[in-house]
Formats: sequence, C-alpha cells, structure tokens
Amino acid sequence: MEYKIGSFNMKNFGANSQKDLEKIARIITEEQMDVVALQEILSEGKGIKRLLEQCVKYELYDWDFCWASPQESTDLDKIKDMIVNDTRGECYAYLWNKKKFKLAEMTRFGQRRIFEPRILNSLSNDVQVDCSVFARTPYYIRLQPLFGGFFELRFINIHIYYGDNRLSSLEKRSIEYDILTHDIYPDLSTKRYGDFRTAYTVAMGDYNLNIYTPGVVTSSKNYLAPVYSYCDGDRKINVLTEQKGLSTLSRQNVEGSDQTLRRYANNYDHFTYSPELSGFNKVSFEVVDAVNKYCNSDFEYYNDNISDHLPIVMTIDI
Repeated sequence: MEYKIGSFNMKNFGANSQKDLEKIARIITEEQMDVVALQEILSEGKGIKRLLEQCVKYELYDWDFCWASPQESTDLDKIKDMIVNDTRGECYAYLWNKKKFKLAEMTRFGQRRIFEPRILNSLSNDVQVDCSVFARTPYYIRLQPLFGGFFELRFINIHIYYGDNRLSSLEKRSIEYDILTHDIYPDLSTKRYGDFRTAYTVAMGDYNLNIYTPGVVTSSKNYLAPVYSYCDGDRKINVLTEQKGLSTLSRQNVEGSDQTLRRYANNYDHFTYSPELSGFNKVSFEVVDAVNKYCNSDFEYYNDNISDHLPIVMTIDI
C-alpha cells in the first residue's frame, strides 16, 4: 500500500490570516497527500478549521486535524529570542484523510483507548529524553489505517530553533537535531504499545539546517549530518535525514539570468527515518514546486498568500 506524507511550514497561519485557502487545499489534494504535518500554525488551529470547512469542493470535510502548542525552552537565550522576535506562537498541527486513517487505538481491560496526539515532554512518558532544550518541543501522533494491515504510522513533527546565523544559534540548532536523531527517533521507533502493531516511524518538519549537496548553492552555510549510525547488539541501525531539494524562498529581488533559481534559498525541510527500524518497501522524496505549479511562477503572491516554504512529500510503500 502506498501513502504520501507531507510536511509544510505555513508561515504564521492564524485564525484571520489572509491565506489563499483554495490554493492550499489544491496543493494538498492534487498532490494526493494522505497525512500532512504543519508548522507555524497559530490561534489553536482555527485557520486550519476554516480550511476544512470552506474548501468544500476539495472534500476536506473528510479530513481531520489536531493542533498543539509546544512547551517552550528553558534555555534563557532561546526564551529571550522568542520574546523579542515574538516567535512564541509557532505551533504545530496534523491533517489526515479520515477515509484512510484514524488515531491509533487499543483495547485494554475490555476498554477501548484512543491515542491522543501530544507534545513530547516530561509528562508524555513516550521518550526518556530531556526535551526542555528545544525551543519548540516536537509533536507526536500515531495513526492506523482503516484498511490494509495491522500496523501504525508514527510521526514526529518538529520545527527546530532558528535564532540567527551566529555560531551560538547554529550550535543550538545542531543540538536539537542531534537529540531528535540520536535519542527521540530511536526511542519512539522501538517503543511498543499494548496491541504490538508493527510500527513505521518518520520525523519531519522545518529543521533550519541544510543537507550539503555538491553544486547546489544555499543562502545559509549551516549543515546537518544526514546519517546517524549506532549498533543495537549485532545490528547496525542507520537514521537517515533526506530531502535535499531547495524548499525555502528568498524575498530578495535578484538580478541576472538565474534570478528565478536564486529565489529558492535553502533545503531546510526534511524527513528522517530508519531503513532498519521502519522497513518500507519503497521510499521517495520530493519538493512540490507550488510557486510554478499553482501560482503561475508568482513568487510574491505565493510568499504573501501561502508561505515562504514549499511543501515536501515522502512517498512510502508498505
């Protein structure tokens, strides 16, 4: 069975945001996404609720969503940055097609229990990791298919700290990324709940770090290590971060024959998974070039009415 998983930083999507809801709905449905992790969702997800209610012709009334505000960091520099730059409202959401998925559930002592999506912190009991180092702690959801097998999909939605381009900020980004890949991802991938379904786990979101690609110019020279390997007994486990296409847009007007190309700034948006811990039959990644495909190459319109990020898609076959 094939599924398409999307990730999309929506650039301060609030209750009264003047977003082009129809184009956002077109992107989600025409790209055939089944689940979408969203970042920068404000106002308790009221903008997402408007999207589902108003875009009737795209049948988004058959979709469900959840929203959460991340616990803020205990790092004093990060707290100062969030207050000064007013980035405290950068929250998370998930959208999923109710014809294909529902929240994971299990029966215990004769009672049905439904998994509630949650922010990963000391109260969640899902990971044995101190998540207080994050500016925005990750958002965790478990979904199971309505048809097609005894398994569940586990998703970790993350928006890594940005700050600025000083070395101290870059180090904080790298620390958050390392905790995600070294600790949180392995913990959640191997965790077993009461019904012992086969679990496939993917982290996704805005990492604010590039994957270095020879010949590709990015506006920021801040890179992540795309492979983390460790041993579990005699088995080698690889945790891979993928999706190298440029996914953020620059607001700068540039001159020259390559001006369109140079409007694409960084490959900050990624997926993380382990071939050993989540053995998909096939995996592929892409950036949806929504500026050209849905906005007639109008960068300003897209930036003002949709986002300064392009959506990314991971296609998995189970």
